[in-house]
Amino acid sequence: MRDSLLERISGRLLIQCRPGQAVTAAAVAQEHDTGLVLTGPDPEPVVRRLRDNGFGGPILCDAARYTGRRRVAGRRGIRPAWCRRQRDLGLLPLTDSGYLAYRDFPGLRTILRAAKAQKPPVVAMLPLAAEWFSYPGILEGLITQISLHGVPVAVGIEHPADPFAAHYVVRGFLELLDSAGVPVLLLRADAAALGALCHGAHAAATGTDSGLRHIYPLRRTGSPRHSGVSAFVGPLLTYHRLETLERLFRDAPDHEHLWVCECPSCRGRTPAALAGAAAPPAEAARHSVHAQLLLWQDLRRARTSEALASTWHEHCSHALSLHQELTRRSPAGLRSWLKVTEDPFSRSGIPAQQRSVARHSSVDRSSG
Repeated sequence: MRDSLLERISGRLLIQCRPGQAVTAAAVAQEHDTGLVLTGPDPEPVVRRLRDNGFGGPILCDAARYTGRRRVAGRRGIRPAWCRRQRDLGLLPLTDSGYLAYRDFPGLRTILRAAKAQKPPVVAMLPLAAEWFSYPGILEGLITQISLHGVPVAVGIEHPADPFAAHYVVRGFLELLDSAGVPVLLLRADAAALGALCHGAHAAATGTDSGLRHIYPLRRTGSPRHSGVSAFVGPLLTYHRLETLERLFRDAPDHEHLWVCECPSCRGRTPAALAGAAAPPAEAARHSVHAQLLLWQDLRRARTSEALASTWHEHCSHALSLHQELTRRSPAGLRSWLKVTEDPFSRSGIPAQQRSVARHSSVDRSSG
């Protein structure tokens, strides 16, 4: 039991959702053999309903005490009862940690000590300000504390926009993956969840809406407004507002074959059609998680850690080229991945096209 709950989520792209989205998200997760991160303070009714409906995938419960106007500070510790409630549901407990402001080492140690004191397995939730990754000495201290306590951790990153658009976040997070010595999860992410998995994260979660795709800083007026509806466009590795998609696709007739999506929401059309759906936000969310899970299935065909990192690098490079051709802009998140990482096979002297052909040939032989 101790290892099996943690192993069940190994290598999985999870869907992070709100209770009201759980039934739809579970149907998508079931189709792709993955699980959920249920976000909210009262998971029991939702978890029982999902189990009664036949959903057998893994479920993590994120209390999200680190967000909102009443967010809790990390030094307040965790509530052991929250872990017991999840364990009583047969789930892998995720601590209900508070927010860890930059350099809040007392809060970090409080969370990790309390998590270590729980009956294993348990995952310590670490909601971190992005600046934890910005200075080598602070990052080293973070990694040292995680390693010393030896508890698996789940990281969420606070940033006003895209945390992985900052080079220091990509660089620091990858160093955490390499050096922590414990399983590391990335929660509340967008396409960065795929990059994390390709670089060794134990698991990662993509959010169903913008408020679940990273941690927003507090504002004096309260939580940020998330206006408009966006959908994930796989070849571009980014989200785009629905009202912009029709023009984007129309202006790129040479790439028409790239935009067609076979997910249950698009049904052989482009995601631009979601603007005319009866419930665009729900259909855009369903499409977006489907599209990312299908992309992860494609990425994970790589047989080694080096091949995974290589195929992610190539996908980012191709997406950036498309952006520059179609929109004349370069999303900072893609630039960061390409700037900080390198294709591990680039040192081999094998041209990228030959590597791609060789990799697909290997996949074909192994599946035959």
